[in-house]
Amino acid sequence: MITIPKSVEYSVIFISHLSKNKNNLISLKEISQKLYLPYSFLSKLAPNLTSAGIVESQEGKNGGYKLKAGWKNKSFYDLLVALGENKAMVSCLGGKICAHSSGCSIRNIWQTIETGWQQELKKIKLSQI
Repeated sequence: MITIPKSVEYSVIFISHLSKNKNNLISLKEISQKLYLPYSFLSKLAPNLTSAGIVESQEGKNGGYKLKAGWKNKSFYDLLVALGENKAMVSCLGGKICAHSSGCSIRNIWQTIETGWQQELKKIKLSQI
């Protein structure tokens, strides 16, 4: 079965928490303490989520993070891309040459599964979490 990386799991928890706090800025330290997530890990995820237009940050004494306008239109697949977790399911779909590639009879099957998986992830909006 496919395993969800901690970066995705923690990001979903982070986004869900921000969605419950309306437009209030919340510090990473507060989020880390409330949700029992490692601060150092969150501090590495937050810039990726900011660059992807999912969250926005404000520096300073009263700074923190909140969801960016338009975040509801982002898909689960967008989140995976932002975190660099949109890797191919099998190495041959990721551009690597496989020892079995010359006579492979299942590459097309893997491609069909991966395409279907990506299409479904693009349908799930972050607002649904």
